[in-house]
Amino acid sequence: MAEKGVSLSVDDYVDEIVAKKGRHVYKEGLSEKDWEREIQDVPLFMTEFPDDGAEVSDAISALQALKLEDETADGRATCFKEEGNDYFKKKQYRQAIIAYTEGLKEKVEDAQLRVVLLSNRAATQYRLGNNRSAFSDCQRAVVLNPQHLKAFVKGAEASNAMGHNKVTVEWCDNVLRIDPGNKNILEMRQSADKAFRLEERNRRKEAREEQKKQAEEKKLEEAIRSRSIVLATDEKVRRRFAENEGDDDDRDRVMADLAALEQSVPQGSRVQLDADGVLHWPVLFVYPEHHQTDFIQAFDERARFRDHINVMFGERAPWDESHQYTPSSVSIYYEDTGSGRLVRVKSDETLQAVLSNPRFVVRSGTPVVVILVHGSEFEREFLAHYP
Repeated sequence: MAEKGVSLSVDDYVDEIVAKKGRHVYKEGLSEKDWEREIQDVPLFMTEFPDDGAEVSDAISALQALKLEDETADGRATCFKEEGNDYFKKKQYRQAIIAYTEGLKEKVEDAQLRVVLLSNRAATQYRLGNNRSAFSDCQRAVVLNPQHLKAFVKGAEASNAMGHNKVTVEWCDNVLRIDPGNKNILEMRQSADKAFRLEERNRRKEAREEQKKQAEEKKLEEAIRSRSIVLATDEKVRRRFAENEGDDDDRDRVMADLAALEQSVPQGSRVQLDADGVLHWPVLFVYPEHHQTDFIQAFDERARFRDHINVMFGERAPWDESHQYTPSSVSIYYEDTGSGRLVRVKSDETLQAVLSNPRFVVRSGTPVVVILVHGSEFEREFLAHYP
């Protein structure tokens, strides 16, 4: 009877527990539908590492921390190296870099282990196209071990990928010092050396051309200075010249602004100095009455204005319907930058004589003259704006 009483009280207890729980479902277990996937989160049943960047369960995180807890710095670095190697084999390169980097953070005593971590990370960076980072790791690795073949090979490959031909040759030489029969490196060195020699030849050619250009620029500047011609794009320079008009000393101090000659002009022309020391200027003729222009690409400084006027108006210009513009009917002017007035040019004056006048300032590398019909109503009105 006692046993039955005990049995009844246990049964009653169980029934009471069940009654209290009601329909409670155990939520921490595996679901019937996704149990095969969910079991991969259980460390005991894992068949592969989590994917790159995937979240991991608390159990896995705890085991990872536990794995390294009692290791030495060298031991932890070795674990990170092996982890990185596993990621590398699976082509999970970013995770591999993280693992190798964690290993390099450890204060390892084994220098060769640090060399391996560096060269492995370099190989991984190279796979991702991070050639600069790969080369940097190789540099650090060979400092620690000047005989580490893998670091020299990856350094040569990374340098070659960046197009640094001279450096590539040097790193290939280091590889061949250790592995003379490396066919791939021999071919890489030959190609890089050929490219480097071509670069050097082009560099020497460019240097010669630059020296020649500078010498020509100097001659051009001296020719302009010797004729007392002032070039200016800056209003302050023009104003300073105007204020010192007639003073030769001040005039000499006005720099010939060769940069002005690089300004855009029709056909990209600029003043040229020929082999005989003669200047040829791009000159713009402006016809304000008809909003027209003529551009002379190379006006010989020795030529007279009438030489060009005779050619331009020997026949009626298409826009001159009334045929007012003839060699004998036109007047030539330029603007006095200092006073703002128009100065008349005699048709038999040479371009050099006009440009050497203290009142003429060449702007944007191109002398400009204004052409009007002498005695016309438009000329009177136009000149009225230049008192």
